Amino acid sequence: MASPARVVAIVAGPGYGKSAVLGQWADRLASAAVWHTCTDADNDPAALLTALGGAAGAGPGIVTVAGLVQALPPDPARTLLVEGVHVITSAGSLNVLSDVIDRLPDTWRVGVSSRAKPRLPIARLRAAGDLLELGVPELSLGPDEAAQVLARSGVTLSPTATAELLDRTEGWPVAVSLAGMALRADGTRTFTGDDVFMREYLRTEVLAGLGGRDTALLVRCAILDELSGPLCDTVLRVRSSGAALEHLAAHGVIQPVGRDGDRFRCHPLLRDLLGAELHRKEPALVPELHRRAARWYADADVPDQAIDHAHRAGDIAEFTRLVLDWSQQTWVSGGIDSVHKWMSWLEEANTVSAFPAIAAHAALIFALVGEPARAERWSAIAKGVPATGTLSDGSTIEATLAYLDAIEARQGTEQMRRDARTAWEGLSPGSPLRATMRHTEALADLLDGDLDRADDLFVEAQEAAEAAGIGPLAAMVLCERASIAVERGDWSAAERSVAQATSIVTDGAFGSYWSSALVFAWAARIAVHLGLRSEAVEHTRRALALRPLLTYGLPVVSTQALLATAQASLGLGDLHAAASTARQAEEIVRRRPGLGDLPDKVATLVAAVQETANQGRPDTLTPAEVRLLPLLATHLTFPLIAERLGVSRNTVKTQAISTYRKLGVTSRNEAVARWEVLDGS
Repeated sequence: MASPARVVAIVAGPGYGKSAVLGQWADRLASAAVWHTCTDADNDPAALLTALGGAAGAGPGIVTVAGLVQALPPDPARTLLVEGVHVITSAGSLNVLSDVIDRLPDTWRVGVSSRAKPRLPIARLRAAGDLLELGVPELSLGPDEAAQVLARSGVTLSPTATAELLDRTEGWPVAVSLAGMALRADGTRTFTGDDVFMREYLRTEVLAGLGGRDTALLVRCAILDELSGPLCDTVLRVRSSGAALEHLAAHGVIQPVGRDGDRFRCHPLLRDLLGAELHRKEPALVPELHRRAARWYADADVPDQAIDHAHRAGDIAEFTRLVLDWSQQTWVSGGIDSVHKWMSWLEEANTVSAFPAIAAHAALIFALVGEPARAERWSAIAKGVPATGTLSDGSTIEATLAYLDAIEARQGTEQMRRDARTAWEGLSPGSPLRATMRHTEALADLLDGDLDRADDLFVEAQEAAEAAGIGPLAAMVLCERASIAVERGDWSAAERSVAQATSIVTDGAFGSYWSSALVFAWAARIAVHLGLRSEAVEHTRRALALRPLLTYGLPVVSTQALLATAQASLGLGDLHAAASTARQAEEIVRRRPGLGDLPDKVATLVAAVQETANQGRPDTLTPAEVRLLPLLATHLTFPLIAERLGVSRNTVKTQAISTYRKLGVTSRNEAVARWEVLDGS
């Protein structure tokens, strides 16, 4: 092998071609190779010494390591290849092999293969730089190699099908080979660990020789993605599963996960087989095993796994309880896809009407992902039961349903405000939903034109969101405050708020969230106002990408985001984007009337878009002209503008005349007025 390492350790389970690698190495070495295949007899140290001496041509009578090493000539350089070191389990024989490796002449190299990490001085060799390790990643097949293996069985798959097979087999060479045989026999079936060819191999090469306790552990714990001692103890209701897992790992049956040494997993194909065995032999036990796993993961604060196992157990009460406890926190931490999956599972259940709080959460989540019809269905379920009772966190059912009414805003701003206050008072002091209610009450005041009170409530909402760690809401509130700042003519304050909001979205990886549409839209508006065209284009692009999420399910912020996006699009001269976005906003306020001044703002925007279309589109404005427009609105004269931009007075004059023509105006004042319409300020 082309490596300066003195010792090469090839470690992987059966079927990874370890012997083939050693064999190819031996073929290249020819007479310089010294080969020994371990057997049970090698657990006798004397027998192992004799076997190694015979392989090296040292002659009979070798009874000590020193004697063996002394009998080995330093020249020519040779390589000792030891196949199947995992067979050696006795401490005496392992000490002999370790001693031989340490004391071989410097001109000698060693290669060993094993199904599991051999009990040799691996750590010391690694630290000294004397070890090359080849494991599952190096021995697994890639797409081209898999295609070659399949071709030997007369099977040709598309690149996509090959990738899917590699995903199922994880590139395990023997599995790919057996898959080729199975697909040749029946190309329509999906290859799994329960396929007859794969099943026979797993039983004879991987599971053979295991005791009843080890086998039972593997079969019953096939429901688990990962195996650990405490988790398996809980699922099996036994003790000392950790020792059993270490034993199985030492024999290459399971694989370690990570570097901590106490977590393991089965190969997916082995897990297929074990899971099929479990469902064939003990189907009635499966729900209980999942139930135990759900409890363990819930106690360990691992919501994804806890909820998944509760779902698989068919325990609707526990499932809904866990989802209710974890959905908000998971959403906030970036797990919107997980929460959406949980809510979709709820639709499979027939008894969720008994849990109005979880139905309310489902309505919110489906609204957040742009599925208003599903949101309305869940909203109706939530409101179809008596609003009585208290949740485990102390929040009342009445407050939870008021929360839902407030964010849906079906009955205008006054009712929106009352619902938000009812929810605020009835939600538990520790509920993360309270921050949203402060934000919603502030929105009602904003829509009614009370900027001062709205701003005060937005400050409270921001503080509550930050205290609860709800980054998406905090970013959204900052943009609401930016809108108020612009209403007051304070673009500098708006710029600071939007910069902070953008930072929250970027740092928290919330770019695909519904709430981020408002952030990107306002970032685009600020960039347009400052004449930063490239930044404005990028922020507008990201805001437009979130348009499918902006629906009547959450009408107020959705409309605000669409307004800001359309205004930025107009400022950039993209009439098509502005028009389609304005139409979307118009449809929302049509379905949700009574939202304060939002309908008037939408109407003004639609008129501006139409006026722009009638007068000619400003989509040919150059970046220089976009930079000039905000300065025309100031007191600066053309010479001072020229000095600010670092160009000549004649250049500014030429750009101004060109801008007037493109905007369909004839004076600086008209250009400023036209720009304010396009910019939305």
